[in-house]
Formats: sequence, structure tokens, C-alpha cells
Amino acid sequence: MNKISFLSRVSMLTEIDSTGNSEVWLDIPSAAELTSLASLLSPGVIILWVRGRFKDTIPPKIGDQLISFALISVAYSAAVYPLFHAESGLHLPEWLWRFLISFLVPLIIAILVIFFDRSEQFYKLTQKFGLRPAHHEPTAWDYAYRNRQPSYVLVHLTDGTSVAGTWDDGAFASSTAGDRDLLVSRLWKVEKNGSWTVVEPARAMLICGGSIRMVEFIDGGQS
Repeated sequence: MNKISFLSRVSMLTEIDSTGNSEVWLDIPSAAELTSLASLLSPGVIILWVRGRFKDTIPPKIGDQLISFALISVAYSAAVYPLFHAESGLHLPEWLWRFLISFLVPLIIAILVIFFDRSEQFYKLTQKFGLRPAHHEPTAWDYAYRNRQPSYVLVHLTDGTSVAGTWDDGAFASSTAGDRDLLVSRLWKVEKNGSWTVVEPARAMLICGGSIRMVEFIDGGQS
């Protein structure tokens, strides 16, 4: 049975016994059918899962992405399968053909999409045509911390106080929608004359998102 026929095969069998009672059970797919389904969906799973690992938000659960997996896999199959079914050209062993089309090529596509996303060339290209698609970073918070270079950071808190430090290796901003927490990797002290001095002994600070009012980034920091 081919992949398409398997996807369209959602059947339930009903049997009526001598007493008139009906029994219903699912037609359990075979191992070969399950393998075919996995092979069909694997490109979409790989592309979206790998891309999601490099986004600054918590990726949705796999169960919530099944339709996306299917749509990406169908588009992938329409574009790539003809290249692997050409009668002329290089002939590959069956195992290598399946490895390339089900894993390696989707992985390469996912990596290219990641670099395309991070460079924001897609948005620059669409703006030339007067289009403004929704950005893949859902909030300004996520955008501000993505690929941020080392800098000084001044976190203003809701109680009127502030926390100074450096944003460098070891610093972290939460991507969870409900809790915008910050981990400042190295604390500094702002003197009355405006100069900054490092706090000794060295320490870091975790700042809960509910207490943050504003965050300033100042050029410089530890490189």
C-alpha cells in the first residue's frame, strides 16, 4: 500500500453478532504502513523541529504541529521527489536514497532556513515589494536579546531601584511567555558620579520578570 492510500485509510470495522450487538474496532495499521507514514512525515518533522530549536520561543508540542508537519512534508515531496526519481543520472543504493531524502536533505533545508531567518533577508526582500509579514520573533523582548553583542545592562525594577551588570557569556533571558526572567551574569555598581565598578566578590543575579520595569543596553561590556 502506498503512502497516500495509507493516509486516506481511516477505517473502522463493524460486526453484528447473532444477538444483534455490534462490535467496533480499529483496523490496526501494519508495520510497513507505519514505516511509510513516518517516512512521509519525517521531512516536515525534521525541518520544523530543527528550526524551532533556534527560535527564541518555546516550541509548541509535537502533537500541536501535526498539520504543519504534513503540509511541509507534502510541499517537500512535491519539490524534491522528482529529483530523486529521475531516470538518468547517478543511481544510489536504496538505503542511501532513503537516508538522503528522508533525513539529510530535510536537515540541510532546515539549516538553510535558520540562516535565512537569522539574517532577516526574508523581511528585507518582502519589504522591497511593499509587504510586511509578521516577524518570526513574537515580541520585542525576544528580538532584543537575539544575537546581542556583549554590553552593559541596566535593569530598572518596579520598586524604583536598578541593577547594573554586563550582558555577556553566561547571561540569559527567558523565552517563556509567562515569565520574562533575566540572569545578569556579572553585577556592577553605578557610583554617584556615574562611573561603573565591578562588584567584588564576583556575583550574578536572577531577576524575576514581574519586578522588571525597563531594561537599558549600553555599548561596551566584557568581550
